[in-house]
Amino acid sequence: MSNISLHQIDNIYNELFRKLVESVETVNVANIQHLKVNNERTVSSENDIWIFGYGSLMWKVDFPYIDCQSGYICGYLRRFYQHSIDHRGTKIRPGRVVTLIKAELTDRVYGLAYRIAVKDKENVLKHLDYREKNGYQRCEVTFHKFPDDSKTETFKILIYIATPGNESWAGDGDDANVVKIAEQIFTSVGPSGTNREYFFNLLHTMLALFPGINDNHLLEIDNELQRLTATLETKLLERALKKEITLTLHSLGNNITLNDDAVQGQLYQLIRHCSKVGWREGLLVKELYSGNEK
Repeated sequence: MSNISLHQIDNIYNELFRKLVESVETVNVANIQHLKVNNERTVSSENDIWIFGYGSLMWKVDFPYIDCQSGYICGYLRRFYQHSIDHRGTKIRPGRVVTLIKAELTDRVYGLAYRIAVKDKENVLKHLDYREKNGYQRCEVTFHKFPDDSKTETFKILIYIATPGNESWAGDGDDANVVKIAEQIFTSVGPSGTNREYFFNLLHTMLALFPGINDNHLLEIDNELQRLTATLETKLLERALKKEITLTLHSLGNNITLNDDAVQGQLYQLIRHCSKVGWREGLLVKELYSGNEK
């Protein structure tokens, strides 16, 4: 055990970590200006294909396309009912991403249609099959251009849907609860970044491209995420970091002082850790699931 007092630990936290915790972490909001949404009628080849984006495909377009249309499909609802173990979470701590569920014909899911030239068709489908490999299947539906009018154009389009029964399905029972979904998004991070970044990019893109269209599921999750951020995040991170500081100092043994090189080095490593993507989520997980806070 070290001879550093609780008062000194509080001082270390206040001097080195408080600003980090209380600062508003900037979400990398995607720039959607490149999407070139074109709602004028375009001439297409009968051999081109259309792909519907309703999740990350609305802002993270990593394939060639020759046209982009805004619109909707009918008979589905967008839901955060799919675990992400390869992009916004891990196998140990899965994140959440959207899929579509069957609904009434009057229900709509708004998104973007990308026209893929026939010369790129094979490579794009191979790329998307891999990108959506975690439980998603391809199927064909009818796309309606936005905004609506009596002459709204429709055409067939391919979509990727994660269906119930796939190994990462999270749409049954308590898993479908908005509070649980938000808590999972709040604490998850994966190879593609934080789960919150995914959620807020989806929300931002929807609000920007479809003003006046309310996606109640997204708005409910947003409300819960805002509540978690406002009422729990700072308190949980402070508690978690003080524990980390204590463990770090105890590992150095007795008779240490705050000016010791070993102490300064360990604290510097902890500060560096708090500059990495996902540091908040890692500490929040420890506190939320420690049995001390729910």
